[in-house]
Amino acid sequence: MAVKAQTENKPLWHSGLTLPALLAAAVWLGGAHLLNTNVLQAYNQTSVREASQQTANGYAEQLQGFFSQRQQQLAKLNPQQKSSTRMGTNVIPQGAVQYFTAAELYAGVGNPPLNFAQVDLLKRSQQGGQQKPEFLRGSDNQWQLFSAQPEQDGALLIAQPFGVFERALSELDTAPGNVRVAQQFPDGPASPLWNSPTQGSAGDSVSAPVAGSYLKVSFTPSATFAGAHSISPVWLFALALIGLGATLFGLWKMLPADGGAAPWEQAGRSKKKGAAQKGLRKEDLDAPKSAAESATTAVASAPAPSAPKVEQASARDLMRTPSTEIPAHVFRAYDIRGIAGEEINEPFAYQLGRALGTIALQAGQQLLLVGRDGRNSSELLRDCLIEGILESGCNAVDLGLVPSPVLYFACSKGKNANSGVMVTASHNPAEYNGFKIVMDGRSLADDKLQDLRALMLSGQFASGESSNSQQDIRDTYIDEIFNDVALAGQPHVVIDAGNGATSELAPELFEQLGCAVDTLYCEVDGNFPNHAPDPSRPENLQDLITAVKGEGADLGIALDGDGDRVTLVTSSGRIVWADQLVMLLARDILARNPGSDVVFDVKSSRALADLVTQYGGRPVMWKTGHAPMKAKMLETGALLGGELSGHIFIKDRWYGFDDGIYAAARILEIMALREQTLDELLDSLPKMVNTPEILLPVAEADKFALIERLRNEGTFGQADLNTIDGLRIEFADGWGLVRASNTTAALTLRFEADDEAALARIRELVGQQLQKIDPALVLP
Repeated sequence: MAVKAQTENKPLWHSGLTLPALLAAAVWLGGAHLLNTNVLQAYNQTSVREASQQTANGYAEQLQGFFSQRQQQLAKLNPQQKSSTRMGTNVIPQGAVQYFTAAELYAGVGNPPLNFAQVDLLKRSQQGGQQKPEFLRGSDNQWQLFSAQPEQDGALLIAQPFGVFERALSELDTAPGNVRVAQQFPDGPASPLWNSPTQGSAGDSVSAPVAGSYLKVSFTPSATFAGAHSISPVWLFALALIGLGATLFGLWKMLPADGGAAPWEQAGRSKKKGAAQKGLRKEDLDAPKSAAESATTAVASAPAPSAPKVEQASARDLMRTPSTEIPAHVFRAYDIRGIAGEEINEPFAYQLGRALGTIALQAGQQLLLVGRDGRNSSELLRDCLIEGILESGCNAVDLGLVPSPVLYFACSKGKNANSGVMVTASHNPAEYNGFKIVMDGRSLADDKLQDLRALMLSGQFASGESSNSQQDIRDTYIDEIFNDVALAGQPHVVIDAGNGATSELAPELFEQLGCAVDTLYCEVDGNFPNHAPDPSRPENLQDLITAVKGEGADLGIALDGDGDRVTLVTSSGRIVWADQLVMLLARDILARNPGSDVVFDVKSSRALADLVTQYGGRPVMWKTGHAPMKAKMLETGALLGGELSGHIFIKDRWYGFDDGIYAAARILEIMALREQTLDELLDSLPKMVNTPEILLPVAEADKFALIERLRNEGTFGQADLNTIDGLRIEFADGWGLVRASNTTAALTLRFEADDEAALARIRELVGQQLQKIDPALVLP
């Protein structure tokens, strides 16, 4: 009875229980966590993986049945039923069979015509016997299932639509998780063919090969599947809680009934007291501290003085103070560009960031993507720009040093981010820098850039909390092009990046595509020590021409400072201007998309419009500049656009922004499909005599007024005058163009005619009219 009375009088909690309870909780719950992490999770992962592998193997066996049944059907084909024309068959469901003799195995023969991959399959079947079936893209660019069956004097090509195989896929039980079917040739990348409806995953992906094919089935278990093949950690933590409760009850039983100190407290206090006494010595009490010890003690106990912030605060105040030093002339027609450090400096970039963040938030955009080129001033301008963006309350994602097309790619692919800023002066000399801006998927240009300047001057910016992060999407960009462009063999290319932003990415991409790559000036150097990063100038292409001819390369690729412009050089050293590239691309794209629009600028050849019309397209002449060209392509729904300076816009299989790297890859693809050199392709185009762009330096403030005077005062006889952008003077046998450059302090001129005599006549006439309004304007 006495013991019971003591227990009843004992408090439910005692201050002395706090530390032991925490220690006990740490031991039991921490131990359970360690067991779960190091033992149970490893067991569960192994269990789920083994079950997943069995499931993937089952899918593979199920699909193997499809191919086995199909092989039996192919064996029933009558080899005697051979024809060089397309024929249907009752043996193969929805199938089509074509017979080709050995002499007919080349691209373009047949109906539908063979492409390179199909020719390769037929040749391998002749040389190595029966081949595994392959999924290839047909003439409609859709996946089809192909098999090649060798015959004594030729080969049969059997084609079926993808839907035949898709019926077998639909029979797979995808409830356990996500199923992915991909095709992977030896030493090649996997090409995805089919994915089941996506559901949440809870485990590692496993794969199994499908016998008799190049297919691989990947399976990622769902949370339900993983849970069914795992031991729940709930039981482990439940046992830990039971053990913890028992420990706490045992400790409580040890407490004295009178509420005094617990046994472990008494021992601890005694030990602590003894230790304190042992630390005291008489000599320490009697001997005064030395002056040095006293000073040391005082310094140690005094709070550390804060570091002066005068310089840092001044720099920050400089950037945050609204400035009227925002030159109007750096806000050009479709970007911002000026002298770095003078017209485009750190305060400018910071104010621009605050203004762009404000505009983005007003447009419902929550973050801005930011990229930069390799100019010496770009990194610091990027940092100040991002600081301004964050100050506005808008989030920022730093893509690092990338070409402009990579930023455009990110804006096109992003689900929640289609606005961004590129710190670049494109093809301008090293002392320049600037900004290209994409807002809600469209280039910020013309009046909107003037509105942006007005906002920067006003200082009426938004503010709020925000975050900054970094992301590298270069591999994603390379993978997307790799999966889109198909090349044959190993074309030999020389890449001149002009020490610009494509110096590392472009060689890597073309190596991935299977090219033998030689590099020229592919080291990022903001001083551009070898030549200006402008491939539209013939003098900047001479080293590339020499390298291509010296190395015996198939193609030379010259890219500008930020990679959105390209000029190509043939194996013989001929310069291929952008309007010629657009003709080659138009011929390819219009063959598959008749009736499509093709947009080109006023500097482009007259032959381009004639070719587009000949191939069933609609030619649309428009203003020069990447921003107006993109806007016109969106307006018309065009699949292709281009301007003479090297901007090529491809919407066919791509995203419609200007991308010099992708345009060069598509030209290589055309060379492979047609099995022709670039020289041979050029020889097939209409012949005109023309000049490259001619730059006539004038004062920045005078160039637009000079064009207006030429329109009003020039005399050009019976010529038709096109004033869509500057003045294009059209004669029956040629034309001349004079316009104000939007990127430099110069007039841009170009001439084209049917022959040299007409070219000289038109050039002389335009030169005379220019000198009439200003005698200092002398054509070179």
